[in-house]
Amino acid sequence: MLDTELLMTTIRLYVEKNTTLDKVYSPDLPQEKTNIACVTMLGGTPKNNLCGISDYDVSFRVLIRGTNNDTNSRALADEVFNLLHFARDIELGEHKIVQILATTTPIYVGKDENQNNLYNITFNCNVS
Repeated sequence: MLDTELLMTTIRLYVEKNTTLDKVYSPDLPQEKTNIACVTMLGGTPKNNLCGISDYDVSFRVLIRGTNNDTNSRALADEVFNLLHFARDIELGEHKIVQILATTTPIYVGKDENQNNLYNITFNCNVS
C-alpha cells in the first residue's frame, strides 16, 4: 500500500536537505516567511498488474516563495527544478521513488501580499 504521508514527507525533506531553501513545508506556505517552499500532492494513478503488485504515478507541485528580488527567486526555482527533474532511486519505506520528472518548467505565479515572488513547478513521480 502506498503511504502518501511518507511520500510527501520524503520529497519535502529531500528538497530541504539538498537546496538552499530555508525550510520546506507541506501542504501550505506560511505567510510570513521567505526563501521557502511547500510540496503538495495533486493526484495519482495506481497501476496494478495480474500479480497484484502496484506501481503508482503521483503528481505533485512545489510552490516556492523567494523574496522581492526576482533574480534570487528564479535561482531558487531553478535549484528545485534541477534537483528533482530526473531524480531517481529515492528510498520510500517498502517502496522506492523510481524517478521524478518535471512536467513544467518553473512558472511565475505572481507576488504575495508582501511583494515576494512565487514560482510553481509540477512534477510526476513513479513509485514502485
